[in-house]
Amino acid sequence: MKKIILLVLSLGLAIGPAGALALIANPAALISDDAQFESLNTITNLDGGRLYVMDYTADYMLDEALAAGISTLEDLMVFVRDNMVGGGNIPYQSQSFACSAFAAATAEGGVLFGRNFDYKMDMTAMLIRTTPPEGYRSLSLVDMGWLGYGIGSLDDGATDLSAAIGAPYALMDGMNEKGLAVTVLLLHDKPTRQDTGKTKIGTTVAMRLMLDKAATVEEAIALLERYDMQSSMEQVSFHFMLADATGRVAVVEYCDNVLEILEENKVTNYYLSPTMAGLGHGQDRYAILEAALAFKANTLTRFEAMALLSLVSQQETEESTSMTQWSALYDLSQKHVTVAIRSDFSRQFSFSLDDISGREQEQSR
Repeated sequence: MKKIILLVLSLGLAIGPAGALALIANPAALISDDAQFESLNTITNLDGGRLYVMDYTADYMLDEALAAGISTLEDLMVFVRDNMVGGGNIPYQSQSFACSAFAAATAEGGVLFGRNFDYKMDMTAMLIRTTPPEGYRSLSLVDMGWLGYGIGSLDDGATDLSAAIGAPYALMDGMNEKGLAVTVLLLHDKPTRQDTGKTKIGTTVAMRLMLDKAATVEEAIALLERYDMQSSMEQVSFHFMLADATGRVAVVEYCDNVLEILEENKVTNYYLSPTMAGLGHGQDRYAILEAALAFKANTLTRFEAMALLSLVSQQETEESTSMTQWSALYDLSQKHVTVAIRSDFSRQFSFSLDDISGREQEQSR
C-alpha cells in the first residue's frame, strides 16, 4: 500500500473523497510523512476556491498537544511547526469575528444545531473528516485563513500546503459520530486565563478534545473541567455552545475565569451569564433567534433552520466582525451537515461521516 501511495504522489495524483483521481499541483515542502501526504492529497475544491474538503487520516498528535499546555494561537502554531511538520515558518492570522448559533428540535424527534461564522477576511473554508484511532470520527469546519490560506489558494499550483496539516486545530464548529456538536463564539472581553494549577488548554484544542473524546454534553463539560482554559487570542475571550443527540444544549462561559454552565439554546457574541451584565455585542441577532425559536416552539424543519441562519447572516461592511463566511446546519440525529458559503443559500453542500464528496442539497421545505 505504501508503494502505491508513493507512486501516486510521484505522479502528482491524488484520490479525492469521492474516489476519483485528481491532479495535485501545490507543493508541501515541509511534509515528509506519508500519512500526512495522503491526507493533503485528498484536498478537493468544491466551490470555486471558497470551500474545500479534506479526509484527514494522519496523526494530529492530540495527546501531545494536550500535554504541551497550549495557551495561545502562537503556541499552537509553534506546536504544529515543531511536532507535525519539518520546521520552517507556519503563517497564521488572528482577527475579531462574530457569530450566531442555536439548537432546535425537529417534529420527528431529531436535533438540529445551526451556526453562522462571521469574519471579514480573505479566507477559504474547509470541511475536514478526522478519524482518530482512539477517538470518535468527526466532521468540522475549519477557518483556513488562520493558517494563511485565502480563496482558491489550496489548489492554485503555487501555495505551499504544509501548514494545512494543522487544520484539525483550526476548527470553528463540528460534530462527531455520537451526535455531539460544538462551536465557539467570540466575546469582546479580556482573555480567559484560568490559573488553578491544572494543565492549560487553548480554545480550539479544547474543541478538538471534546469532539474526539466526548459523546454527550455532560462528558464534554467534564473534560473542560479538567483543564485551565486559555483564550487562543490575546485581546478577546470566547464562549462555547454544545449540543448532543439527546437534545441537551448548554452554553459554556468563563466569567472572570470561572466556568459557568447556562441552559441556553441560542447564543451570539455577548455573555449570557447574569454575572457579566450582557457584556459584548450581537444582541440584535440574539433577539431574532429568540423570537423565531419562541414562535416555532423551538421546533424547526431543516429548511426553517437554514432560513433562520440566513436571517441572522451578515453582509460585508467596514466592521471586522461582519461578513458571514459560512452557515452550517448539523443534524445531530442523522449525523450530517449542510453548508452554505458566504450567504449563498442557493448553493448548499451536504456531508456525512460516510460521504464527504459534498453533494449539492436540493432546496425543499
